[in-house]
Amino acid sequence: MNWIPGGVTAAAGFRAAGVSAGIKRGRKPDLALIVSDAPAAAAGVLTTNRILAAPVLISRQRLRRGVARAILINSGCANCLTGAAGGEDARALGRAAARALGLKERDILLASTGIIGRRLPVPRILRVIPQLAQALSRRHHEAAAQAILTTDLRGKEAALETTIAGRRCRIGGMAKGAGMIAPSMATMLCVLTTDVEIAPELLRRLLREAASRTFNRISVDGEMSTNDTVFALAGGRARVTIRASSAGSRRFAAMLQALTQRLATLIVEDGEGAARLMEVEVLGARTDDEAQACARQVACSPLVKTMLAGGDPNVGRIAAAVGASPARFDPSALEVAIGSTPVVSGGVALRVGKSLARALLKPPRVTVRIHLHAGRGRGRMLTCDLTEAYVRINARYPT
Repeated sequence: MNWIPGGVTAAAGFRAAGVSAGIKRGRKPDLALIVSDAPAAAAGVLTTNRILAAPVLISRQRLRRGVARAILINSGCANCLTGAAGGEDARALGRAAARALGLKERDILLASTGIIGRRLPVPRILRVIPQLAQALSRRHHEAAAQAILTTDLRGKEAALETTIAGRRCRIGGMAKGAGMIAPSMATMLCVLTTDVEIAPELLRRLLREAASRTFNRISVDGEMSTNDTVFALAGGRARVTIRASSAGSRRFAAMLQALTQRLATLIVEDGEGAARLMEVEVLGARTDDEAQACARQVACSPLVKTMLAGGDPNVGRIAAAVGASPARFDPSALEVAIGSTPVVSGGVALRVGKSLARALLKPPRVTVRIHLHAGRGRGRMLTCDLTEAYVRINARYPT
């Protein structure tokens, strides 16, 4: 596998565009379109929040076909808590995109991100959809990636290339996310595209597995959104067929996981107000599920995250979060290390010199390793610090 330039148009057979529809102030780009030149196998992983935005409800239904041609995404407005009117607004935009592309309405998947509780400015958006369709190009992947951002400071794109069965194939993607990041699915929008040929059922399974190991193992602030969406489209232009339980399937799954891990890391790095990253690794749990629950408890703890922001390794905060998790273990066996330095052994905090203690949390990326000595279960989370900047950003959501 090789990392290559590009995003959602790195794979053959995909075009993208991004324009301003006037949803956000200042003529910022806020409307993106990704199109497959041929009918594509389609899969998605959507939020588990009980409050669902209108585009999530519509896309969930359309994904059952397992085929799609285009994805229309807006930022600046979540189109959530908008009732039946929000559903009609979303469908109106999907119909307009279908007309502009010469497709059927059911071929269009929808996603939105932004402020909850406001309706979309449909007339404004309808006016620019023909312009958006005309701007479609393989060169415009970056414009599409910019158009889906909210509080993000930068776009998030990645692409990979490999050879399967003697043929070159690619997978690329773009994502947004900086706040309201807590995995259940992950709080974010993401579009993945590939030029392999794959059955929708297999694509769905591999996408879910990749999301569970990457997007579901990140946290910025422990908050779950109403609009979480990951879409994957496979257009088949590379003439590489991926079959279940084959070497090609295993290689493609590895590519998919590598790509989603790269995008997941970019999301945490761009967390609202974030200055440091922290990887939480839990070993020796009774089960993998308990290890993951423990890692999540530590990664989402405001006290642990502010400890990281302040650079003061208060191991009591880590231990308290471990003990509050559902993981079952003997507290007298607990071990904790920050980087390569043990800070808890046999359930007892170790004395660490002040200068060393300060140095432990200075790197831009810190690893906290927790061993429960209760079994063979393992878990992992990637998170960031919680700073005053995060509070300022979220005290008044920027529009």
